[in-house]
Amino acid sequence: LVAQEPLTRTERRVLHYLLTDLSEKQIASELNQSPTTTHQYVTKLYRKYNVTSRTALTSLWLGES
Repeated sequence: LVAQEPLTRTERRVLHYLLTDLSEKQIASELNQSPTTTHQYVTKLYRKYNVTSRTALTSLWLGES
């Protein structure tokens, strides 16, 4: 599975948490970020993987269509 652009270290960390059941606010807390910053990373990840939702991203990672 390859993103359209390389992921930064922080994007990889956000992605790791996105694939769990943590909310964006909980992810922000884990990463010591503001929820707004975390949401910006989530948006960048969606763009890089050409998806529009967390469900679509998870499905992509699980190899489902």
